[in-house]
Amino acid sequence: MLEKTTAQHKAAMKTVQPIDPLQDSISSLELIRVSGCDADIVNAARVSFGKMIEQVSERDEKLINYLATHDHTSPFEHNQLSFRVKCPLYVARQWMRHRMNSYNEISYRYSQAPVEFYVPQTWRKQATNNKQSSHGKLEDTELTTAYTKTIKQAFATYQNLITAGVAREQARGVLPTCIYTQFIYTCNLHSLVHFLKLRLHPHAQHEIRVYAQGLLALAKPHFPVSLEAWQKKFNV
Repeated sequence: MLEKTTAQHKAAMKTVQPIDPLQDSISSLELIRVSGCDADIVNAARVSFGKMIEQVSERDEKLINYLATHDHTSPFEHNQLSFRVKCPLYVARQWMRHRMNSYNEISYRYSQAPVEFYVPQTWRKQATNNKQSSHGKLEDTELTTAYTKTIKQAFATYQNLITAGVAREQARGVLPTCIYTQFIYTCNLHSLVHFLKLRLHPHAQHEIRVYAQGLLALAKPHFPVSLEAWQKKFNV
């Protein structure tokens, strides 16, 4: 693989700032490691001919587009991207339905939960034509007050249980699913594209869709030709 030196890699990563997908100064998405580039896609596809390149030419770009258009996916698997994700627990559970990846998550058995919860800036109505979706806005400030009050009560109970000596693994049971969690997400370009195909779809939940937009923004500078080809194919 055409991988940067460790020093070059660290320098490049330092210039990329974490994204705050939910715009609440708590959520975070950061690209922490990349192995591979567009040239690796081409080299994987042409290995049967014993050919190698270092720079992607116009001819190579056409090859990448052909591979994406005709679902020749294996050349897109010879690379790796690792992200550090901080998101609401219920977003993480949707995320981890994508099983062809590697995950390691913070455990509230080992550490005490922080006071970090996701409070939506806007409430959405339940969609009438889609059982799992939402649409429009619902203006009601009292709903936010009730929502945050319930969170505070749940967290106060959690702290009381911890103070009383209850094990963290049991005390966490009262925490709501809007609590923030953190995990490392590692994938290759093939599995990332599959994630983006599903989670950039208009029917995907807004909260995970903005994380998908962040993943694309962080990954595209490293695989510009490949991700452009897949965006054209899926119209995202």
